[in-house]
Amino acid sequence: MTAAFPAFWAAAGLEAGEFRRDPGNLLTLATAPFFAVILLSVTQHSGRADLAPFALLAPAVMTSVGMAVMQAGESIFRDRSAGVLEALLTTPAPLAAVLLGRIATITAVSLLGIAECWLVGALGFGVVVAVAHPLAFAVTLAATAIGIAATGVLMASIFVVGRNVRSFQNSVTFPLYLLGGAMVPVAMLPSGVEALARVFFLSWATDLLRDSLAPAPVEDFGWRVAAVLGLGTATAALGFWIMHRLVRRIRLNGTVGFA
Repeated sequence: MTAAFPAFWAAAGLEAGEFRRDPGNLLTLATAPFFAVILLSVTQHSGRADLAPFALLAPAVMTSVGMAVMQAGESIFRDRSAGVLEALLTTPAPLAAVLLGRIATITAVSLLGIAECWLVGALGFGVVVAVAHPLAFAVTLAATAIGIAATGVLMASIFVVGRNVRSFQNSVTFPLYLLGGAMVPVAMLPSGVEALARVFFLSWATDLLRDSLAPAPVEDFGWRVAAVLGLGTATAALGFWIMHRLVRRIRLNGTVGFA
């Protein structure tokens, strides 16, 4: 564990430098405004202007989750293709800590998607969504970012032993959007799906973010944000544990480069 924190910060610095060398890592940010246009057009032309906060928040959340999952897959894919993954596993630094640093950095950058979507609403549709409870919104957003980065590590632990990483990373995001209540609150889903969604931190986070935008007081804020943090931490712990077990297995099998 002594090598985990230095590895995290070194990986975060590496990822920040990657933005300058490969702006393609930020491509998902370019799609967020288009999703905002689509969703806001639907709500406006269906006479449901009250759903504008949902329409603007959804693509921002989807952008953050999508970028974290994409980075999780691309990190494993590129490192394995370049022969870096083998060398990385010979160092004392835990692979999960390295990946967490890289994914946390891109998750922080992905929060720019919120500003993009808000600008689309204001400049394109004349819809200005006010944040009624800015402190609750900011705290929830920080807790959400932690959980998203943790989800990226969990996905990366699966990608380590996968052959077709890119196909999986492209398909797994949509179930995460659904279970996370990105556009539709999970309370409106079938009971079985809702029960499954409630063990996913994002379902609590999106509900809390939406409530932070509404003028009404945010009910039970303390334990709800604690649920976001608790489930996000549990996700990170599960990702670290799976990563440790799988890395140990591929080391013993000698299948690091061609899992």
